Amino acid sequence: MQIGVAKGGAMEEKKAKYVTVSLPVAISDAIDGLMDELGYWPSRGAFVREACLEKIRKERLWLRAFREAKEETRSER
Repeated sequence: MQIGVAKGGAMEEKKAKYVTVSLPVAISDAIDGLMDELGYWPSRGAFVREACLEKIRKERLWLRAFREAKEETRSER
């Protein structure tokens, strides 16, 4: 994601380091409950970051398996 940053009267493009997302309050409350009970994550952001990284890893593994299965099907023809 890129944002415009005013510098010296001209707009420059700069990559944003973070983005903001919205979660339903119920999910936020569930995160808070886990954080309180387990005491593992220092912040909601840390919890969400870890959850997102885990999801990305899982989906990449699934995608790799899907692509391999697709290639096997093509090579059998």
